[in-house]
Order: sequence, then C-alpha cells, then structure tokens
Amino acid sequence: MKTTTIEKLREISFFSTMSDFDLKQILEIITEHTYAAGQVIIEEKTDAERFFIIHHGKIEISKRFEDGEKAVLSIQSDGAFFGEMAILDEGRRSATVCAIQPTTVLEIQRSDFDSLLYKAPVLSYQILRELSTRLRESGALLISFLTQRNREMYRAYIDTMSRVIQTIENRNALTKGHNRRITELCIAIGRRMDLSEEEMLILELCSLLHDLGMLTIPEKVLEKTELLIQSEIDIIQTHTLESINMIGGIPMLQKVIPYIRHHHERYDGTGYPAGLAKEDIPKLSRILAVVDAYESMIRDRPYRERKTKEEAIAEMQKFACTQFDPEVVDICVKILESQEHTHEEHHLLQENNKLDRLDALAYHYQKDHDKGD
Repeated sequence: MKTTTIEKLREISFFSTMSDFDLKQILEIITEHTYAAGQVIIEEKTDAERFFIIHHGKIEISKRFEDGEKAVLSIQSDGAFFGEMAILDEGRRSATVCAIQPTTVLEIQRSDFDSLLYKAPVLSYQILRELSTRLRESGALLISFLTQRNREMYRAYIDTMSRVIQTIENRNALTKGHNRRITELCIAIGRRMDLSEEEMLILELCSLLHDLGMLTIPEKVLEKTELLIQSEIDIIQTHTLESINMIGGIPMLQKVIPYIRHHHERYDGTGYPAGLAKEDIPKLSRILAVVDAYESMIRDRPYRERKTKEEAIAEMQKFACTQFDPEVVDICVKILESQEHTHEEHHLLQENNKLDRLDALAYHYQKDHDKGD
C-alpha cells in the first residue's frame, strides 16, 4: 500500500478543482493499491464493500453469462470510477474487473464513505453525483449488449423456425411458400410503420408461426369445398388457440403468443377469439390480419379462381374500418402498388401453388359474414 497525497489527488480530473480542506477529508478515507496486469480487482458475485478510482493504469469491466459467454462492458483508464454499486446497493458484484496493465487505484470502503456522508454531505453529494452518472453509462452499455445478444438469439430462432415451417409446407403443394410470402409483406409493412427492431423480429416470428394450428384441423374440414356448417366454422376458429398450445412451452416464443392469438380479430370487434376492436387489437395482429387476407385472396380457391392484385386491393379497401385496420390497409396498398414490390408480386401471381385450404375456408367464411352484416 502506498501513501496518497493531495498532489496525487489533484492529478485526477474529478478532484483537480477541490479545496485542500475537501481533499484532506478524502485522504482520510482513501487507501492506495497497485495491481499487476491480469490481476483481478473485483470478482463477479462477491460481496461489494468498496469502490475505486483509477490513478494510473487501465482496467477491463466484463460480465460472464450462464452459457459461459463473456461480455466486455467497458475499458477504463486514468480518473475513472468503478465498483460504484458498492455504495448504492447491498447486493453482490454484478461484473468482474481486471487490470489489463499495471494499475494503481484509490480504494474507498463503504463504511468510510458512510462516515463522510455525515462529516461532509456536500462533498459526498458531489461524489454520488459523479458515481450516478458513470453508473448510468455502465448500465447503458450492459443494456446495449443484452439487446444485441437478444436480437442474435431471436435471429437464430427465426432461422431455425423458418426451416421447420418450410419443411412442413413442402410436404403439401397447397401450402408451399405461404408463410414466406406473408412474412415478406409483413416485414415491408412493419418498416413503413417504424416498428422497433424487437417488434420486427417478433412480427417475423408471428408471420411464420401464426397458422401452425392448421396441423390439428381434420382433413375432411380442410378439403371441403362447400360452405361450412357452424360446427365446422367452430373447428376452423380453434386454429389460433391450437397454434398457441403448440408453442406455449417454448420460452423464446412467449412474446409472440398475444399476436398470434388475435390475428383473426376484426377492426369492428366482430372477430375471434376475444372480439377485440380497433386499437385493443395488438398492432402486430392487425398487420398480420391484413397480409393474411391479401395472400388468401390472390391464391386459387376450391370454389373460385384467385383474384388479381387489383381486385384484392379493392377488397381490402372495401373492408377497411370493418374487418381491417385502415392505416395498415393504406400502407399495404402503397407497398403493393410501389415499384419496389412489383417484382415480388409478379412472382406471387405467376406461381402455380395453391393457398392452403385453411386460409381459403377462413376467408370464405369471413366474406359470407360480411355479406350478412
């Protein structure tokens, strides 16, 4: 341990303008230590009883997650404070600090700082204000890392689910490419609506998984070309809840559940399963409802030929404010009519694949419902 002097304190920018009187009070509670390169100064999950100010040197602040991955939160050098959680809460250390070159630090014990609060409250307030500023910066770095890590996990999950859904679809020519097409248009709408990055990832997952429940619908209902009777309509309407049941035990998919549950709600409140209306319907569900219906209309039907893009657009505009969110319809139409989407729409209209019969029957029922309004 070395002796710290007023002159040494003044070399640190935070203390440079303080009076000798204040600095003498700080000297009474400071101890000086030097750590070799590679030496651990703070160990994650240990008790927090002191905080530090770097006099000379450089340290790395890092956190290790349960899967073993290490995140470097920041690199700090001369004049920086670290370990400040020691005086702001009584929990254990949340990160590890290691010297990455020979480093001399000034250490202040929690108990000594508590004493300073009584002896020199204004001075203590100055230090606390500095600590809180630095703590916010460290917190922002951690949140940024976790957000990035969360996005990467979602991206990996989406890629995996895409392959699973594609495999399921490829077993049946009627469904091949259906979810991919819906996903692409949903993403285009989401971008125009300035959704956050997390919302975009969730919307992509919703688009892929919204009709998983179709796998539980009896073939005799899916293959029926005549009008459905009420008991068959009831069976069709279970597919949203069945989709939820199929993914309900997967932690990474919990956030998509509300949006899948409500993608057959109607803007006027007459949809299912909960009869939600307008803004009470989750935004991502409102997007999915419009795109799902559009994709349904431009595919061949057991009872009719597919509509052209123009006919499908006219149908969406007709039922804006009743079946669909008018804002989503407006954005969807602009995308469909824009040059950037022309190639994709041409591709969709030229495909010989038929839409899966679940969407065909669901839309057929919805159209009959509207006629009866």
